[in-house]
Amino acid sequence: MSRFTIPQERAERFRQEGYWGDVTIPGLFRQNLDRNPDAIGLVDAPNRPTFFEGAPRRMTYRQMDSEIALYANTLRAAGLGKGDIIATQLPNIAEMILIYLAISRIGAILSPISMPYRANELRGMQDIVDFAAFIAVTKFKDRPFLAPLMPALRPETKVFSLGSNCPAGATPFEWVVEQAGASEVETSADDLFAVFWTSGTEGLPKAVPKTHNNMMASSQGAYRLLSLRQGANVLAPFPFVNAAGMGGLMMCWMRSGGALVLHHPFDIEVYLEQLRTCDVDYTMMAPTLLVYVKDKSEDPDLYEALNRLSAIGTGSAPPDPEIFDYFQQHFDIPIVNFFGSNEGAQLCSSKDDVPDARLRARFFPRDGDINWAGHADRRTANGGYFKLIDPETGAAVVDNGASGEMYIDGPAQMPGYFTRQGMDRAKFDADGLFSTGDLFEISQDGKMIRFLSRSRELIVRGGMKIAPVELDAFLSGFPNVREVAVAPYRDETMGEKVCAYFAMNKGVQVTLKEVSAYCDRHGLAKFKWPEMCIQCDSLPKTPLAKIDRKALTADLAGRLGATETA
Repeated sequence: MSRFTIPQERAERFRQEGYWGDVTIPGLFRQNLDRNPDAIGLVDAPNRPTFFEGAPRRMTYRQMDSEIALYANTLRAAGLGKGDIIATQLPNIAEMILIYLAISRIGAILSPISMPYRANELRGMQDIVDFAAFIAVTKFKDRPFLAPLMPALRPETKVFSLGSNCPAGATPFEWVVEQAGASEVETSADDLFAVFWTSGTEGLPKAVPKTHNNMMASSQGAYRLLSLRQGANVLAPFPFVNAAGMGGLMMCWMRSGGALVLHHPFDIEVYLEQLRTCDVDYTMMAPTLLVYVKDKSEDPDLYEALNRLSAIGTGSAPPDPEIFDYFQQHFDIPIVNFFGSNEGAQLCSSKDDVPDARLRARFFPRDGDINWAGHADRRTANGGYFKLIDPETGAAVVDNGASGEMYIDGPAQMPGYFTRQGMDRAKFDADGLFSTGDLFEISQDGKMIRFLSRSRELIVRGGMKIAPVELDAFLSGFPNVREVAVAPYRDETMGEKVCAYFAMNKGVQVTLKEVSAYCDRHGLAKFKWPEMCIQCDSLPKTPLAKIDRKALTADLAGRLGATETA
């Protein structure tokens, strides 16, 4: 990794444009430490003892700095240092943040892994990235966690166990070197900060390297559009392993210099209690959580807590437009809608850009489209730019109402997928833009765009293309639905048809007849109507909490195969 360099022309360009600078992640933490050392900076979830050991912690920046130094010394004593990749598999506890910052302080490279990944995924990751060390909790929810993973690790990987009852072959991650205040390794903002992992929706996860400057750029626009005050407290309900957790929450916390309120694993009652008691300024809510919180918002304590919020972010799936309008009308909270990816995409739809709350739930400003006549100099929220390309012809898509695959570049863009052989840039075109596989449609007025689907997820029924995400969003308005997603199933005549999976409120049943009537009543084109309906307790998710549409498709194939052979 010491051979990794950013092309000089690229670094100079983004510095001149003001998107890159010389501040590293440890440097940003140090600024907060110097500004207010005795302010609370880190707060554990109150239910920590239910999934890990130890009482919940509240730490000032001074206390954090002391423990970060101790962890950094421990890593150095184990022979780890600049350029080493250190993988972690940790829940959202105070030690996780301290370890992340300690890894960065010694110039090593963080590689956070989602808690649901197991030995099979870990083997695949090691085929891509050479982990110098691996740090994980001994147990999680009273079950052994690290021990079952260890056979998948390479013999040369240093294994550290966080927690009591360290398994054989691992080293307890304790402060073996007690002196604090060791000097920080000199690190450039153009050095790699982390190697993240994609959600694996197209096979094994891919390794996404990001520099310190990539991370700073990834939060620059979001922080500005959220209008967070200095010292704002951030409630973090997402795991700190990808763009949503690291860019949308951790980096916004580091910019604000307030308290980071941790939450994990997700528990709705604990989350609501944290909203009520932790003086939260900003949090992110998945679309289904927005609906739940709206339904509970008349509770006096929660109502007061929601009035204290200055901002809410959402993303991962198109939310219900009525929810955006509700929060804006009742709490004066203009929800910011995000579309992001580990690779570097970030679209933000804020009140300033899209004043209409209902439109904001669906559309993003077209800023950054280099083929938009007269607006080619505009940029996305994080300073990026893009173009839309017809997947079949390769031609630029510019017409109002037309759709195409998004190609991106910008200061938050990864340099390429990481491999043992170097940076894989096979998905970059001749102009250096990355092919995202995401389909977007230009609005009828030409000023906005909306996400349609992953290019490989399009359902083709009788030659007509159906975007699953669009249909998910439409059906989310069905009465009493908690979450819904569609998936294709094969049909000899039409090629593919649509099945809708519904997770409903307790005691509520749904029928295909009711779904068809809803589609008819709301004017949905008939070729998009679901022709099969399945009710379930919950929808399958990837380790990064996205809808696992491949699992739905596989479930359908199994159901239909069983039906046909019965």
